[in-house]
Amino acid sequence: MLLMLLNDRGALVMAFVLPVLFFLVMAEIFSSTTGGPIQLRVAFADEVQTELSQRLLAALQSGNSLEIVGAPRNSRAQVEALVARGTADVGLVLPANARSLADVGGMGPAPILIVSDPVRSVTVPMLSGQIQKAYFEALPDVALGSVVDVIEDQFVELNADQREEIATGLAQMSADAKAGVESGWSFGQMIERQDVAGRSAATNHVAYYAGAVAFLFLLFSCMQGAVSLTEERESGILERIMVGPGGMAVLVNGKFIFLVVQGFLQMLVIFITAWLIYGVDLPAQFSVWLVITLVACMTAAGASLLVAAACRTPSQARNLWTVLVLISSVVGGSMVPRFFMPLWLRDLGWFTPNTWVLEAYSAVFWRDAGFAEVLLPLGLLVLLALASLAAAQWFAVCRARV
Repeated sequence: MLLMLLNDRGALVMAFVLPVLFFLVMAEIFSSTTGGPIQLRVAFADEVQTELSQRLLAALQSGNSLEIVGAPRNSRAQVEALVARGTADVGLVLPANARSLADVGGMGPAPILIVSDPVRSVTVPMLSGQIQKAYFEALPDVALGSVVDVIEDQFVELNADQREEIATGLAQMSADAKAGVESGWSFGQMIERQDVAGRSAATNHVAYYAGAVAFLFLLFSCMQGAVSLTEERESGILERIMVGPGGMAVLVNGKFIFLVVQGFLQMLVIFITAWLIYGVDLPAQFSVWLVITLVACMTAAGASLLVAAACRTPSQARNLWTVLVLISSVVGGSMVPRFFMPLWLRDLGWFTPNTWVLEAYSAVFWRDAGFAEVLLPLGLLVLLALASLAAAQWFAVCRARV
């Protein structure tokens, strides 16, 4: 058994390398969301353009937990669009028609508006905490001064000496804040929330995981059929096929078509279940969903055939494909939503087909997008599928001749 293990590189990778890779990825994801600095992509829109708003935004940008996306001076509509597309995890707007940042307990709309997608609702408390911390650090004089105004208006009238003394203390707090000295005061709740998607967070989550789970199991099921290419080479069947009129290309293309059809039916069952039980609106988006799903199946079928054709034995193909699928799925968002991940890991996810498939499904089921918004991910997936199929044909011919 020891000799067999040492001679099987795939088994060694599965036993000792893959668990370490999984641990590192998972540890990086959850350490960043619990113990480490929270990393969010935030779109800002400052409609008031006052000294107080600029101080607050400067304090938010001074830390390393937020990455600013979009133009330096976005409009409210641009912030909503960035959040809706998923370019920004969450948006922050300082509305022009709201009360002042200095008016903690006043009437009227809240001076701070957080724009979020229901499926990424966890980003709202994360950003709220960052805003409160920045407000405390950058505007302690404003926060305490507003409290004094409320006390004087509701409870007791201050005399001139008291007001002067308070003004002196507030000025000192402002100077301390600019110098980076903590003052020990915080502010009340001045934050409102706006969702950019019309559906509930629960429905959006179900739509996300329908695509994530469907594509994950599609990748695994494709290998079960693709590995027959290697098994037929070992049994000598490919030698007889090579002398036939169709040649190897016909065999590979036939397996490709079968895997696409099988994968489509598999994903259809999952989405029908999501529609019937959880209300995911599959009928309204069926035409776009149909194209995305067919392209996703083509990608999975082509990639699995490429791995099967390139490997020498069925065991080697299965082990390599399992490693690739698991790593691609965890980095690409099929196992953990990408907005939980550190920024560098999210960027790495763009090199996986999982991310592009999930982005396409997200555009359809979260934002009611048409074909125009999914052309980029679909185009990249089609190129990957065709390139994989061509490479699989080439490898199959080369292996059959050896």
